[in-house]
Amino acid sequence: MEKLTKRDKHTVRFLNWINRYSGWWYLICTPDEEHMNLSTMKMLIERLAKEQFYEVIFVLITVHRNAGFMDSVFKKMLLESIISGWKGEVNGKEQFLSQITDLLT
Repeated sequence: MEKLTKRDKHTVRFLNWINRYSGWWYLICTPDEEHMNLSTMKMLIERLAKEQFYEVIFVLITVHRNAGFMDSVFKKMLLESIISGWKGEVNGKEQFLSQITDLLT
């Protein structure tokens, strides 16, 4: 029998998690799901982070990016990022502004 790599073990652990929490997995993967709301999104992110399934958090956010409650989240994240950049916490304001204009091309 072939020895499992660290990545294989992580995958098996993740698949077991999906099996155990199939309802949550459905919520994560289904855009416009009527039961998805801000508190459910928060709970799922907290649970995924606890399990160290960080990649799935990005999947979750991307799948539900058009949900009405996500608009305020993205706006707040952008504003906080601008504030951090302006204060020099993220490479200084010139670098921050350059990154923004690069993204707009």
